Amino acid sequence: MKAATTEKTNRIAYAAVPSGWLAHQIRAVHTQLGGTADLSLSQTCTFWPEWHQYRETIYRIADGITAGDNACTEIAVRYLILNYFGSYSGYLRELLARRLKHAALTEAQQVRLHQHFSALLLSGAQQRELKECAKLWRLLATADQILSLAADVCNARPEIRQRFARIFPEVV
Repeated sequence: MKAATTEKTNRIAYAAVPSGWLAHQIRAVHTQLGGTADLSLSQTCTFWPEWHQYRETIYRIADGITAGDNACTEIAVRYLILNYFGSYSGYLRELLARRLKHAALTEAQQVRLHQHFSALLLSGAQQRELKECAKLWRLLATADQILSLAADVCNARPEIRQRFARIFPEVV
């Protein structure tokens, strides 16, 4: 019986919403940041489970990035850095990384993302969506940041050095 309970708990946790990321909370942060994109959900969506509303709101954030909404860009950066693992989270990170490649990121956002991606690389994290994040990373990392990271990678495990070489082949 314990195995069945653990399996059910894991399924519930996998379909959960990260703390602070309920649809209404995302909209509140968007408003607080001065966002202009329409993040409202249809009346039908209000009957959907919380995780579905959260996912739909993240889709609206992605649309807002395309429309040039700086608040949506900031929320997307925060979501990538959150690195939440749950239902659809990898797909959502891929989508946001693709959209952020075409967004006007502030210098502070670029630094935060570089630090986050560096930490993932050095930790040996293996997530499918890192391929899309690597494309974004190549666009925003400065030469100095890459060289500094290369020095850290020199002392890392071989698989981390190989991953670094795939992301930044021009340095190797």
